[in-house]
Amino acid sequence: MGLKPSDSSASGPRHDGKSHVNHKGLHWLMAAVFVVGDMAGGGVLALPNALVSTGLAVGIGIISVCSVATAYTGLQLSFNWKMMQERWSEYREECRRPYGEMAFRAVGPKMRTAVTVAMCATQFGFATVLVLLASKNVSILLHFFFSIDISMCYVILLVALLIWPATMLKSPMHFWQVALFSAGSSTFFVILLLIGMSHDAPVCAKEVAYNDFDLIKFFMAYGTIIFAFGGHSAFPTIQHDMLKPAHFSKSILLAYTLITIYYLSVSIMGYEVYGGSVGDAVIPSIQLMWLQQTANILIAIHVITTVVIVFSPLVQEVEQLLHVPHHFGWKRFVVRSILFWLVIFVALSVPQFGPLMDLIGASTMSLMTMILPAVFYLSLRASTEKRRRRLASGDAKPGEEDDDRVTVKEIFETTPKTILIANIALLSFGIIGGTIATVSSLIKLTDSTMSAPCYVQYFTNGLPFSSGNVGMVNCCGRFRNTTVGNISADGFCSVAKI
Repeated sequence: MGLKPSDSSASGPRHDGKSHVNHKGLHWLMAAVFVVGDMAGGGVLALPNALVSTGLAVGIGIISVCSVATAYTGLQLSFNWKMMQERWSEYREECRRPYGEMAFRAVGPKMRTAVTVAMCATQFGFATVLVLLASKNVSILLHFFFSIDISMCYVILLVALLIWPATMLKSPMHFWQVALFSAGSSTFFVILLLIGMSHDAPVCAKEVAYNDFDLIKFFMAYGTIIFAFGGHSAFPTIQHDMLKPAHFSKSILLAYTLITIYYLSVSIMGYEVYGGSVGDAVIPSIQLMWLQQTANILIAIHVITTVVIVFSPLVQEVEQLLHVPHHFGWKRFVVRSILFWLVIFVALSVPQFGPLMDLIGASTMSLMTMILPAVFYLSLRASTEKRRRRLASGDAKPGEEDDDRVTVKEIFETTPKTILIANIALLSFGIIGGTIATVSSLIKLTDSTMSAPCYVQYFTNGLPFSSGNVGMVNCCGRFRNTTVGNISADGFCSVAKI
C-alpha cells in the first residue's frame, strides 16, 4: 500500500467490536510521516544549543528520557482513542476535536474546556515559533542569493503571505502531500547538517569553547527539548483520520525511532564541533556555504509546510466551537484568516524564536505532551475496566448510555502497579520540570536584551528595511571569529567578538 490516503472496499466505517476501520483514511506509514513532519523541525536545530546549556552527559540523558517518556505518552494517546472508538459510536464518525473529547470522557466537561484552551494555546504558540524560524531562514536566503538584507519584521509578513492560502485546507487526510514534503525535507536537512558539521570539525573542534554554567539557561533547555518532542496535540487528529486508527501505535514507534536518531546525532555533533559559539539554531554555524544555504532552503520548506499541519487542530477546535460548516466557505475563510493573522501579530511582537520556543515547550507543550496523556490514560483505562465488570455482572446492559467515570481510588485499585508507577514518575517529571522551565523562560523574555516588538520599533525609532547584519555565519571558536578555509572573518562572521 502506498504512502497516501488508503481506501477500503467497505462502503462506510466498520466496527468489529475490537478495532474501528474507516472506509478511507491514512495508512499507518503515512501517519508516521505526519508525526515526523509535525515534530522534526525547529526543535532539531535548537538542540545543540540546549546541549551546551546542560552539558553533554546530562543533555543526552534528558533527551533520551524525554524521547522515551513522550513516545510512551504518544502510545497512551493512541490507546485512549482506540478505547473511545470501541465504547462510543460517535467517535467512529467525523470528530473535529478528538483531544477535547478525550478529556471529556476521561474527566468531564470542565476538563474538555481546559484542554481546548491549552491545546489552542499550544498549537498557536507552535505555529508562531515556526513562522519565526521560517522567516529567519528566508532572510538568510534572500541575503545569500540576492544580496537583499531585509529586517526580520518585514520577512515575517512576506512568509505570512506565502503560508496563508494553505491554511484553508480541511484536515490531515486532505493534505498528505504537505506532510510528505515536510518529513522528506527534514530528513534530508539532517543529513546535510551532519555533512556540514563534519566539514567544519577539523578546524572548529580544535577551537571549541563552552560557556559558563547558567542555571536559567539550564532549565530553559528543558523547554527546548520538550518542544522538539511536543507534537502530541496533533496526534489524535492524525489518528482519527487513519484508515485503521488502532494502528497508530506503529506510527508512533516508527516516527520516534527516526526522530530520536535525528535529534541525538545533530545535538551531539553540534556540541562537539561548535560548542558555545552555536546560536539558537545550528544552521548558521555551518561554514560550507552551498550546504548551509541548501539546508536553509530545506528547513524553510519544512517549516512552512509544518505550519499547515500544526495549525489544523487549532482551527478545527475553533470551527467546532463556532459551528463553522465542514465544507469550504466564507465562514472558514474568515475564521482561519483571523486566527492566522493573530499568529503573525504575536510573531511580530516577539521576533526571536528561541525564547518563545522555550516558553511554549516548558508550559503548554509540557502539559499536553507529558502530563495530560498520562492522566487521561489512567482514567480511561480504569473506567473501561469498570464498564467491563458492570456488563459482566449485569449491572449495565450493552447499548445503554455509557457514562462510567472513576475516582482516584478506583484508578489505584484497577491499574497494574507497573503502569501506575510509570505514570506517576512521568507526571512528577513533567510537572516539576515544566514549572521550573516555564519560570526560567518568562525571566528570559523579560530580559532587556530582547528585541522590542516590530510595531514598537516602527512607531518609536522607525523600522529600517535593512537589518544591518551583513555576516551570515556564526563563526566558531572562543571569540566566534574562527573560520574554515582561511576566509576573512570581516563580512563573513555575524558576530566577530563576544
